Amino acid sequence: MGAMRRFATDDLPRPDDPRPRYEALTVELPGAVVIARDDAYSLRIRCDHPACDDGEALGRALIAAARERQIDRVLVFADAALQAGLERAGLSCEATIPGFYRGERDCAVCGKALSIQRATLFDGEGVARVQQLLLAKRDEPAKGREVLTTERATVADAPAIAALVTQTFSHYPTPTGVPDVVAAQIREGVPFRVFRDGGEIVACSSADLQRDAQSAELTDCVTRPDLRGKGLMQALLLGLMDDLRALGYPTAFTLARARQAGMNLAFQRLGFAYRGLLPRSCRIGEGMEDIMVWSCALSR
Repeated sequence: MGAMRRFATDDLPRPDDPRPRYEALTVELPGAVVIARDDAYSLRIRCDHPACDDGEALGRALIAAARERQIDRVLVFADAALQAGLERAGLSCEATIPGFYRGERDCAVCGKALSIQRATLFDGEGVARVQQLLLAKRDEPAKGREVLTTERATVADAPAIAALVTQTFSHYPTPTGVPDVVAAQIREGVPFRVFRDGGEIVACSSADLQRDAQSAELTDCVTRPDLRGKGLMQALLLGLMDDLRALGYPTAFTLARARQAGMNLAFQRLGFAYRGLLPRSCRIGEGMEDIMVWSCALSR
């Protein structure tokens, strides 16, 4: 199968654009078949939680697939047992998420840049400023639970959630601006939380469930611009963490734009630990953003 069609820079899909951002990529290995993704939106080959035991063969196959498709980034989320083999193939461990797999085994986030540009940070100065701020505020006491009421979203909330995401982002790595997509996720049990102001949904976030691993990514964090800085997102995230505890999930993680101080500070204050930095990893905001990885053990 050939490479997926790439998006022109003036034709990047908006949140309400239902076009697929990636297609499945079958990777054949000795004794195993792994399904990866040809991610046309973020111009990378991504492989999540491969069911194989030969990290070196996997890494070499993914790099070969990227070169064949003229893609300059490979990213793998895998059991830490595969890390040494992936490193022998030429990938580097960019982050480690402890207890990712059912609270028992770690996840190694390994990447490789196949161009000089993808090997450098998108905004090195901005990332450095955020890192300095995080360090300066590292010992601040965790903020207590704000007296704000959030709600678990229902299917009826899907259009308003989709509209909020579409109003906030000019383009987005998932079609979360499509009401039917959000509704389907809610029906499948994906936790979405919302905050209402005068009956209107003005902030939302969700927990993308990694059901086999019993981990979840806190994502889709959106607040209407005029209400930012008022603690709405902290309240939403605390609610989602409680939702995940109720499901028996031992670990939550997030992938945050590295040059955005607010979200990274919010996760640090909620008890998340910094786990690593992924250079030019995901197209969101103004370009191919550097991503900070955070995780938290959801002990009661």
